[in-house]
Amino acid sequence: MAEDGDGALAVGEDLVEVAVYENVAVVPADPIPDHIKQGQYEISGVVQTGDDERTRGTVDAAPLRIEGTRGNWDEIEALWLAGELTDDEVEDHFVDDVIVEDIGEGTDGWEFPGAAYSVEVR
Repeated sequence: MAEDGDGALAVGEDLVEVAVYENVAVVPADPIPDHIKQGQYEISGVVQTGDDERTRGTVDAAPLRIEGTRGNWDEIEALWLAGELTDDEVEDHFVDDVIVEDIGEGTDGWEFPGAAYSVEVR
């Protein structure tokens, strides 16, 4: 491989263009769509509140259902628009600002201690 001076690399007989980015513009995120904030969420996996831990969303147990319209999405949306919404932030704020707003604190807060769980929005 050899560079030809114009940002292209010669690989055998083919030229591969290499883009060099400087001063890249960051495009602001669109607001969170209404169907996300107004959806009904079904959470499957291990759900715990206090000493009550059970697997939800199986043949024997319904998923944990959360009504998104009752949630407070302000902090989630602010982090999203700022480009600072991480997986941990989503989980923390979804629990505190959406689940708790819909169904309350539970016995001792809500936790999802399983190795994996799924969240569907309808």
